[in-house]
Amino acid sequence: IMDMMSAALDNADLDPPIVVGFSILGGNRDVVDKEQDVIRKLVSIVKPLGMRVEHVFDDPEKYGLISPLPKKIDGGTMTTWCMIELSCRQ
Repeated sequence: IMDMMSAALDNADLDPPIVVGFSILGGNRDVVDKEQDVIRKLVSIVKPLGMRVEHVFDDPEKYGLISPLPKKIDGGTMTTWCMIELSCRQ
C-alpha cells in the first residue's frame, strides 16, 4: 500500500481534494497498527506539499455520507478512506 501511494503521489502535480482508500486484510489486532503506518506514510508524502490528511469516517456528514455508515472492520478486512486537502496551516 505504501509503495503504491508513493508511486501515485510522490512528485506528482496534485490538485486536492484527493480521495485515498485502502483495505488491510487479516482481522487481527495488528490491522490498527498497519493502518496507522499507512496513514503516517500518507501524511509524510503530502504534508511537505502543504496538504493534510483527514479520515472520512471521522466526520462523515462533511463528505456527504449518511447513515447507515459501512463498518470500518467487516469480515476480517479493515477499510479506510482518507481525504487529502489543502492545509490551512503551513
